Amino acid sequence: MRQIVDNQRGAFAVIFAVALFVLLGFVAIGIDAGRWYLVRAELAKGVDSASLAGAKNISNPYVTPTTIAEEFGRENFEAGYVGTPQSGAGSVRYTATMVESDKISVTGNVDATATIARIFGFDRIPVAATGVAQKKEVEIMMILDRSGSMAGTKMTALKNAAKGFLDFFADTQDKDKVGLVSFATSVTLNRALGTNFVNPMRTAIDAMSAVGGTNMESALDRADGTGGFTDQTGIPGDRRVQQFAVFFSDGQPTCFGGTFRNRGNVFDAAVCTSDNCRSWETCNLYRDLCRLDREEWRGIDPIPTGHGLNSNCCRGWNCWNPTTKWYIFETRPVGTYAPEYCNIPSNLFSGPNGYVCRAARELALQHAQELKDKGIRIYTIGLGSSSQIDAAYLRSLSSGDGFAYIAPTSADLEAIFNRIARDIKLRLVY
Repeated sequence: MRQIVDNQRGAFAVIFAVALFVLLGFVAIGIDAGRWYLVRAELAKGVDSASLAGAKNISNPYVTPTTIAEEFGRENFEAGYVGTPQSGAGSVRYTATMVESDKISVTGNVDATATIARIFGFDRIPVAATGVAQKKEVEIMMILDRSGSMAGTKMTALKNAAKGFLDFFADTQDKDKVGLVSFATSVTLNRALGTNFVNPMRTAIDAMSAVGGTNMESALDRADGTGGFTDQTGIPGDRRVQQFAVFFSDGQPTCFGGTFRNRGNVFDAAVCTSDNCRSWETCNLYRDLCRLDREEWRGIDPIPTGHGLNSNCCRGWNCWNPTTKWYIFETRPVGTYAPEYCNIPSNLFSGPNGYVCRAARELALQHAQELKDKGIRIYTIGLGSSSQIDAAYLRSLSSGDGFAYIAPTSADLEAIFNRIARDIKLRLVY
């Protein structure tokens, strides 16, 4: 019996030794596999940054994109990094090639060294990663506020920041397209979307002057009209031009555009509040009505409203006056009043919750959403304190997190415009 037990103990010892050897093997592979995975992850970051850097410099006449790509790769994953060989055949090496005229591919190779696994015959494990990036063309519509509150140092700061933004795209202006819409009460297409834009856009920006209200909704609508973004309906996603709107304002929407009829004539006009949508001051529509093509009062009283002809529904001394027909009332009624109703009370148009302020805000949101539904990304920049701008509202106009910025003072504008320019250039490659 004792001999049998001794034999069993010997068998257990052999089995234990074999199991321990296998277990140590798995531990060794697990430890080294973790290191190899880390090397692969870091190498992938290196080739991604390398391909992005190369793609962004495809149009750069002063550098070779493949050279730039390989240099960026080496900067992000140097020889000897995370325990890889310092030199020799197993050290890190990058190969960048142009796949197409606007696409670059970067492959990185390196040997990951083993530690515990060496006792099992594993000395090095080859690791490779590939990154591909493509330079995409871009369309940018700058939508800039030139309302009266922008006069002075604000306008100077805006002009300098906007012109600095353009410089980021000077090397690609032969292919990329940029345009400019400026807005106050009226909205102007200062420069239609097009190439070779830097100098003409600088001239257009310098010519802006501050006067009038804040007609955000018409500005956003105009950016998508003639001379604005190109229609990409039906174009496959991988062939679409990337489109961005850079929207700037120092205030809240106080105007909206519309079509009306007075004395038998049809006008396109903007109506504004005189209180900047922050108080209950009565809105003087007579004073604040103006044409979209110039900043001057027309002296046309839009009240009483009605059918647009000489009034036959009013009473009293002003029965001879023509009524004013606002066509927008047909789709956006004033309370319970019918579109043809004469003498809609003027107090319904004033104050932060009045018709003009609500319509101005809602229409701007509507036009911003129309742009976003077309795949256009919107950056918003607000200048001023919380009493001057509505930060939450500007974020709702934007394309979401990472697309809305607030500049507390004019001195902050240039840094924000530069940051957005860099962000757009990064988004132009994938």
